[in-house]
Amino acid sequence: MKYKNVELYNVEEIKKENDGFQLLRIPEALREKLNESAKNASLYPSGCEIRFNLKSEKAKIFLKGINGNGICEVFFGDFFESWRLIKNEITEIEIRYPQNIDKLKIWSEEKKLKFDPELVRVILPHLLITKIIDIEGEFELPERNQTPQIKYLAYGSSITHGASAVRPTGTYAFKTAQLLNVDLINLGFGGGAHLEKEIADYIAERDDWDFATFELGINMVGGFEVEEFEKRVDYFIEKIVSKKGDKKLFFIDIYPFFMDYENQEKQMKFREIVKNKVKEINRDNVIHISGFDILKSLKGLAFDILHPSPFGMEEMAYNLSNILKKYITD
Repeated sequence: MKYKNVELYNVEEIKKENDGFQLLRIPEALREKLNESAKNASLYPSGCEIRFNLKSEKAKIFLKGINGNGICEVFFGDFFESWRLIKNEITEIEIRYPQNIDKLKIWSEEKKLKFDPELVRVILPHLLITKIIDIEGEFELPERNQTPQIKYLAYGSSITHGASAVRPTGTYAFKTAQLLNVDLINLGFGGGAHLEKEIADYIAERDDWDFATFELGINMVGGFEVEEFEKRVDYFIEKIVSKKGDKKLFFIDIYPFFMDYENQEKQMKFREIVKNKVKEINRDNVIHISGFDILKSLKGLAFDILHPSPFGMEEMAYNLSNILKKYITD
């Protein structure tokens, strides 16, 4: 969406509040229908960016963290410039084009990079509720040819949201998008991927994505019975396939976690439900992926044996992107 002649990417709505503008990754009307974890997680700007072409000498962006500290990153197109610590106070970020911007443009064109270096990208913290206080400068909105034309939507739990990733570009979803040269729409909701019909309907009706991965199960294995999970999987997959049957749809079952090392069985039943549903659909563009094929090593997990470590995020991105490359061309 647009704000002060900049693009707020992966942001569906903003709300004016006393201490700044709250960013929402999904519409407020939808947010109110989801579970409490998803309601809260949708306020975290995972995968959200402030994008613009800078027309003045410099820009100043004022941000404020609400629930602690977090890292935001500044890119010129595909090129990393710096990271900034966003605190629970107003933080000023000053941005100027680098002196070598012309060379970056030449090299980007030669190597056919997908992001234009003149496009400034302020990538917001993924694990910090971050409000925009103000933006100063002269800007032009991104043009269509300045960003990848292929859009990748990722739905899932805190793992897709990016828990345990140190920086916002360190999530497996973001790194997968980088490796595939596509643009990410992150719809990971920490603790809140409950597969409600409302979120399935919303994703199915969006017309701004070209392929998607859906991480299904981990947020329901603890608090839902097998029968309820199967019911929700049926609706979720059928709805999205019915509306987006021309797109590549990848349904990922539960990544390895502590229950797999405790000889438990419920998580295996959840995995079978996802696998069998995709098999039942029986379409070439509807693909099941085992979580074990993406996160392969125990050391890829953090201490809780649930969330991937930073190393695990990298492992997942490389494995997932290699699978997706068989189906997706940039």
